[in-house]
Amino acid sequence: MVKLAALGNSEGNAQEEDFYAALIRDPRFAREVGNVVVEFGAGAHQNILDRYLNGAEVPFNDLRKVWSDLVGYDFPADIGLINFFVTVRDVNSKLPPERRIHVWAGEPPIDWSKITRGMPPPPAPGTKPPPPLARGANLPPPTEADFGFWIGQRDSYPAGIIESKILANNKKALVIYGDGHFYGEGSLLGQVEKKHPNAIFRVHMYTGFATKPCTDEFERSIRGWTAPALAMPIRASFLAGKLSNPKCGVMPGAIMMFGPSTDEAHKARMIAEDEQMASGVNSDALLYLGKSATLTQSPFEPSIYLDPEYRREMNRHAAFGQDMELSGRAPLRLPMTDALVELNPVAPQYAHH
Repeated sequence: MVKLAALGNSEGNAQEEDFYAALIRDPRFAREVGNVVVEFGAGAHQNILDRYLNGAEVPFNDLRKVWSDLVGYDFPADIGLINFFVTVRDVNSKLPPERRIHVWAGEPPIDWSKITRGMPPPPAPGTKPPPPLARGANLPPPTEADFGFWIGQRDSYPAGIIESKILANNKKALVIYGDGHFYGEGSLLGQVEKKHPNAIFRVHMYTGFATKPCTDEFERSIRGWTAPALAMPIRASFLAGKLSNPKCGVMPGAIMMFGPSTDEAHKARMIAEDEQMASGVNSDALLYLGKSATLTQSPFEPSIYLDPEYRREMNRHAAFGQDMELSGRAPLRLPMTDALVELNPVAPQYAHH
């Protein structure tokens, strides 16, 4: 029996973030589901989030920790994700305590004030990558002061929440996470599925293809669709062939991130795996929120522009991670947050120009 609906977060997409709010506002959600597990919430501040969603007055600088003290590279925060929390609070204000929506912050409870070491160094060319959380020979074993320690819990921590707080209590939940956490034995949903087969329904959002001709061809085949729409099944349907067309990639190759020691065979394998996942062909349903050309990027929450101290702290967080390559540009150099802000003006930008 399906207990979890997993909605792949197409990071930064304004229409999908609005869709989250629309789901929450539907009276059936609180009545029939009642739980949400999100990637954009810091487990270290679950108590702050709980108080806010139940109507307490929370200073903004404290509330901001919920979406900024993450382990993943999801900063600065999108306006739409902040509005999601505001929407839950508003819906809960009209419900009795026992019927209120509970949002579970899925990121591991990292204490950023104690982080002193970054990611482990990449393996030398031609050598086997180290096991998870392994360190170089010149470093001590991983501790909670290591960023790598917390990276290693990004799937197991939310999997534990789903197991102990939701499935163990025979409840249901919406899971909002990046698609990369949905597939593979060690992924978030892969770990849950080991004990609960057939309990998960995966939904992938349509965002278009990497080239306009491929996007146009696909959208001609679905011209009768009206947003929002949920198309299923995907497997063994005409959609599977359309989504995994070998002539039409979903991700521009320039956005892939590789270390300098990654060989070409490994790159090709990773690109193929990521392309398969990003196409949505492995999911149970396709969420259609409009043609590719109508989709926009969400602007960032404004304090990243207005609060220099906050922005410096976000730059410090980024320094423990790795360089990123976006939209065909050279890898972004630290301070990463500054570089990301430069790419995201306050006005929304179309995802496909």
